Amino acid sequence: MMKKLLTILVLLVAFTGVYAQQVSVIPDNKLYAKFQSDDINNMVNLMPQEITYWNWFAYNGFVVKRTSPELAQKYPPLKFYDKDTKLAADEEVAYDELSFNIMAYDFEIHPDKTIAYRIGNTGYIVNILSQRKLAENFNKFMGHE
Repeated sequence: MMKKLLTILVLLVAFTGVYAQQVSVIPDNKLYAKFQSDDINNMVNLMPQEITYWNWFAYNGFVVKRTSPELAQKYPPLKFYDKDTKLAADEEVAYDELSFNIMAYDFEIHPDKTIAYRIGNTGYIVNILSQRKLAENFNKFMGHE
């Protein structure tokens, strides 16, 4: 009886491991603004945890705040990102909360401080969280506090 139970337990663990390896992460459509399709496919196949991170980042890696257009002028402009050239392109001039995709822009992530960008002359500021804060928030999200 004990031998059967042990065999069933071993098989259950083995099948669970195989199933867990087969579960793939689905990249959010927002990621295609930042990464080439081949790069996304490579991440899905080789580093699915990176897709999980960028999916999370696309919604949680930044904070948009409203201030006066005059105060916003002290920050650099938010510029679109050209994924083909991997360079900054034209400035963003408008903000629409429903269609905003941070992955469409050129931004930096600093190890220890938030970096702010202004959106045209709208008075909106986009704060990209520090790498430290991103890691802390992502670990909470993943349940690895």
